[in-house]
Amino acid sequence: MERRTLAFDPLKLCSVGTVRKLLLESRIRPSKAMGQSFIVNKPALERIVNAAELKPDEGAFEVGAGLGALTATLAQKSHVVISLEKDRRLFSLAQSLLSSLTNVFLLCEDALTANWEGLLKAHENVSRWKFVSNLPYSISKPLLMQLLKKRHLFGLAVVTVQREVAQRLVAKPNEDYYSILSVATQLYAEPFILFNLPPTSFYPEPEVWSSVVKLRFLPNPRVEVSDEGWFFKVSEAVLMQRRKTLVNALHIRFGLEKGLLRELLRSCNIDPERRGETLTLRELAQLAESLKQLVSQVCSAN
Repeated sequence: MERRTLAFDPLKLCSVGTVRKLLLESRIRPSKAMGQSFIVNKPALERIVNAAELKPDEGAFEVGAGLGALTATLAQKSHVVISLEKDRRLFSLAQSLLSSLTNVFLLCEDALTANWEGLLKAHENVSRWKFVSNLPYSISKPLLMQLLKKRHLFGLAVVTVQREVAQRLVAKPNEDYYSILSVATQLYAEPFILFNLPPTSFYPEPEVWSSVVKLRFLPNPRVEVSDEGWFFKVSEAVLMQRRKTLVNALHIRFGLEKGLLRELLRSCNIDPERRGETLTLRELAQLAESLKQLVSQVCSAN
């Protein structure tokens, strides 16, 4: 039993007592603004790593090393681990704690601005990369959008996020949590909520429950989109104003005459009085394509 436990917490970092002691000795106060909490639930740690299905010749890419509990466990299961930690205090502490693990490359970088592709290319002997992270809650949404943009780099992703964010990832049209994050995730991936974690799974305890989500990236977008930037601009226009009808939301965002917009929506077999939260991926793609043509025609006429 001891051998099995050590495999999933080789440096014995996954406990409230150890985390508190290390933070106190290093005079580090976790930042609420940065959403800093450290996993102290060993069974959860094991389930997260197992969900990544790592093979000995594969690499793990982690954002938010913290003290290194997940980092060290990933190192036992993969060929290489690249882990980013923005906080210089935590980076220095984690660097010391993880120094014995020769296959861990810890970098003090901001994940939102770092060159992910360049970092991965530096390790040519890795057969495939997988993204495995307990995401910093303060930037989980922009990080997830970045992950979706960089999906070609990874075989799959396993992420721990706020439960509300997880619900957004899997939400369907007409559901409360359906949002631009739902659209982006389901356009490029198949998301699964694996399990939920109470606040006591972390120290300091966050104010909300968390969820572990697995993303299997699709070989091609779920629906055909000719201009992804335009698709998301249109999707945001109708989803960010949930209480407005489609015709009003599009009028506000693009300044087109409501009469033209009603005709456009009807040509797409979409009721102009519907709300954006009811549109499927296919309907959003069709709307974006038709609206692009209309905008082009209006601009040419002017």
